[in-house]
Amino acid sequence: MQRKWKPGDLVVVVTFNRGEPLGRARKAPKSGKAETWTGEIVGPSVLWPNWWNVRRDTPRGGRRGGSVFAVPAGEIKPRER
Repeated sequence: MQRKWKPGDLVVVVTFNRGEPLGRARKAPKSGKAETWTGEIVGPSVLWPNWWNVRRDTPRGGRRGGSVFAVPAGEIKPRER
């Protein structure tokens, strides 16, 4: 069952093989490194179904003012407040 996110939910985004060519990523899935960052759900993305807009936390720890990225729901995990 897919989790229903709502604006303001705190999340951790985990991406694998970012920037790798698709053919290479399929052949060697363990070769890529995972990138992890924290953020806050802004709302559903208009790009694709089941994608969410996530505001990335700033390096100083504040949640406001960070860049917003469209992220597939499969790369989003909940985090505690």
